[in-house]
Amino acid sequence: MAALAATGALIVGGSAVAMVGSGNADPLLPVPAPVVGTTYVLPDLAPFTDNGTREGGVREVTDAFGGPTGGGDAALRLTTPGSNDKASIIYRSGTGSPLAEWIPTAAYSAYQDSADNPIQFPSLQLEVDFNGPAEGGFSTLTYEPVYNDVSTAPKEWHHYQAGLGDWCSTRAIPGVIEANQTRCDNAGDKPLSAYLASSGIVVTGVVINQGSGNAGLDAAVDLVSTPSTTYDFELTEPVVIPDPDPCEEPSVPTLPTEEPSHPSHPDEGQNGGGHEDGGNNAGHEDGGNDGGHEDGGQEQPEDGGHEEPQPEPEPEPQPEPEPCS
Repeated sequence: MAALAATGALIVGGSAVAMVGSGNADPLLPVPAPVVGTTYVLPDLAPFTDNGTREGGVREVTDAFGGPTGGGDAALRLTTPGSNDKASIIYRSGTGSPLAEWIPTAAYSAYQDSADNPIQFPSLQLEVDFNGPAEGGFSTLTYEPVYNDVSTAPKEWHHYQAGLGDWCSTRAIPGVIEANQTRCDNAGDKPLSAYLASSGIVVTGVVINQGSGNAGLDAAVDLVSTPSTTYDFELTEPVVIPDPDPCEEPSVPTLPTEEPSHPSHPDEGQNGGGHEDGGNNAGHEDGGNDGGHEDGGQEQPEDGGHEEPQPEPEPEPQPEPEPCS
């Protein structure tokens, strides 16, 4: 998606589509290293910015609730102690992307630790422009789990395929949303595909929101998927460990060049290993010439004690290594 990729912070890899299924997605693989198609959002929240967080609302990257499967050890925590509090962040693109691209890709994971209303969860929102360069075409589309047929059980991570669910609009949109349908709780929820009836509708921003009316809600969000990337909130960015360069010369340890010193013996080694007769007979009574054997130690087997030499096997051919530039 050209618009969202314009910041340079996004990595286009297509992993977001692979995460989309029906209901809660299948468990995702752990993330031991950077994943292609993922943008890691650190505690400074870049490339997101504040979207009107007010009063007691708090948004921060923390490992307090861990993360969903495949989402590392941290997530974006959203806290709204009072009914008028708000905690929200947004990423706005420059020119917008077609809404149709968000239908198979828009998704996010959410967790609820506590809430005055136990069915409430953070929402995913899309800022859209439905009339091009003309004025008055702004609206915000909102996906809330409570208005969709998905689980809202607390104390566990859920992965919501928002692009395949129902969304409401804050403004009337010709041919899609009437003036009396601009609330999510007023029969205004429609599939995202229904908004394509507004020709040329584009997405100009993606919002992670926990708005007013959510007193006591302490929740978290992670793995927010868009057509071009998946946002993974982490305390630190995974480290890339490069493969060793096959063309790099291995280092060789330096060996000593001087002869090693040996401890001197008082008799300079002439005592035959400590035998009383001066060391010439190696400690045998007959003068040491027979080597301690009755026949002088000279008897050998008929073949000299050696087997016939065997031919060495032919070495197997090895592939030629690629040349190093």
